[in-house]
Amino acid sequence: MKLFAIIKREYLTRVKTKGFLIGTFLLPVMMFAMMMMPAFFMSRAGKSAQHKIAIIDQTERLQDKLVASFTEIKNDKGEQRFQVQLFTSDEGLDAAKNELNNKVSSGELDAYLVILPDIFENNKFEMHAKNVGNFEFVERVERTVSGIVRNMRLEESGLDAALVHRLNSWVSVTTFKVGEEGSTQQRAEVSFLYSLLMGVILYMMLLLYGQFVVRAIIEDKNSRVIEVIISSVKPSQFMAGKVLGIGATGLTQFLIWIVTFMLIAGYGLSMAQMFSPEISRLPIPDVSPLVLVSFCIYFLLGYFFYAGIGAAIGSMVNTDSDAQSYQWIMIFPIIISFFLMFAINNAPDGLFATIMSFIPFFTPILMFARILNEGAPMWQVGLSVLTMGLSVWGMIWLSARIFRVGILMYGKKPNLPEVVRWIKYS
Repeated sequence: MKLFAIIKREYLTRVKTKGFLIGTFLLPVMMFAMMMMPAFFMSRAGKSAQHKIAIIDQTERLQDKLVASFTEIKNDKGEQRFQVQLFTSDEGLDAAKNELNNKVSSGELDAYLVILPDIFENNKFEMHAKNVGNFEFVERVERTVSGIVRNMRLEESGLDAALVHRLNSWVSVTTFKVGEEGSTQQRAEVSFLYSLLMGVILYMMLLLYGQFVVRAIIEDKNSRVIEVIISSVKPSQFMAGKVLGIGATGLTQFLIWIVTFMLIAGYGLSMAQMFSPEISRLPIPDVSPLVLVSFCIYFLLGYFFYAGIGAAIGSMVNTDSDAQSYQWIMIFPIIISFFLMFAINNAPDGLFATIMSFIPFFTPILMFARILNEGAPMWQVGLSVLTMGLSVWGMIWLSARIFRVGILMYGKKPNLPEVVRWIKYS
């Protein structure tokens, strides 16, 4: 009962704060706006705009094809996107550039192109514009000029451009994952992306809530009230209540974010299908119930395991600045897991993958990666869950042993031998 009372207090104290409410409901809106607004404005300002360009063709061979190609390009309103004019000067290239620079500066032109006489050999041309940071505009111009030059080379070689394009078409592979129910279509990179997603989510949750656990323990250590609390509950109960209560707060916020994201993504997909029906024909990765259950189990176990490490760090130090020097203990193993995923995905049933996936620091990400790649038998999955459960309990017990001595220690930051002695105290 005392454990649940501590969990309830930690949970309700944080959930009722204004910071939690603002972060829970305002942050998804802000992140969605930050992701969508730049793309929206770039799309509006780029593909909807009409650009006035001039062309200096020193080859005297591309100008008609360039004008025809640019004229055919439409914006998303169905209007002609480029207004093209050919420019020549009897006073030389430098004089022509000076005159066109003045027109660009005054706003009469958005840009001008200089098709150099050696473009067929050096594969280069010049574009002069006041704004060269419009990547979509620059890429569109480059792709148009490149296509014309390539087709002209083929024509002059006596080759049919359409035939060459067909002969050079890339052959793609369609991958099928073999399971108990047969073969189902799945892209080769899906398993790796799922593993990467697991690591990214765990890493982000640690950055957000690992600090909360550390700071909460430090605040309790510096409070005189803690001495009264510890006299009525065991340190292990107190530490378990702190970790589980703060962890439940983070999971509540995370769950709300996930539901919000799924609603927004579902709405966005339905809108995209209205404008582009072929999107509905794209293959959707098959996610089995085992994968979903495994994701939730290993995420929870990994989260509470690393939260226990955060509690141990908070028990060792007295200030936030001292805690910063120990943050690598939580973050470094996750970074290593990212690198190990490449080897795990290549040989999920190998000896190296098996050994590394049973190390508690790596288990949440690596064992999940093995499950995705059908490289872990069920007995290993069950054993890893049991191992992680014991590791979570052991980490909470360890942090409690440090905490019961740490609350009495003030002053200098303890070193590793001192922390080991704290753990050994009876």
